[in-house]
Amino acid sequence: MTTDTVQGVAQAIERLARRDSMSLANFIVSLAQDSGPIGEQVRTFIVGDDIAAATESIKARIDSLRTPSESDYRRQYGEEIDERLGFVVDSIETLVLPVDPKKAFELLILVFQSDAVAMENCGNHDYEVTSVFEQATELIAKAARSLPHREVEAALQPLILDDDYGVRGGLLEVISRRREQR
Repeated sequence: MTTDTVQGVAQAIERLARRDSMSLANFIVSLAQDSGPIGEQVRTFIVGDDIAAATESIKARIDSLRTPSESDYRRQYGEEIDERLGFVVDSIETLVLPVDPKKAFELLILVFQSDAVAMENCGNHDYEVTSVFEQATELIAKAARSLPHREVEAALQPLILDDDYGVRGGLLEVISRRREQR
């Protein structure tokens, strides 16, 4: 079975939907045992119904970007940074943003504050990591819709002024669009 096509994904979902919830729960918990980014993503998913626990899990994962892994090869670590950051942003989008846009906004600010660590350690994966920051910019715009303009601008302005890695430029557009909507 492949999941790299729309049809393959649909078939996989259909097959999994026929499984009982206990077997799926056991499988998910087995994935949570992974010490890498996939395990982190699964552990955050498990606590996703508790916004405080999900927020703490995501914050810990953002902080872990600062701690180099014991990876033997810089290339592997660069790929790991890309994967970890992507999973963090995905968790914010799927678990936090629908429930608490303000909390999602705060977490996305932390993601942008970690751009130096991500970019300096991503090796040859700078395109992929930059793409994750573009996705984070779109999410910050969504979260900002439910926040006061003044609060959004106050949080984003310092990030825009300190864009050493070129991944924060889209935040200026978020502010501009908000100004136009007022």
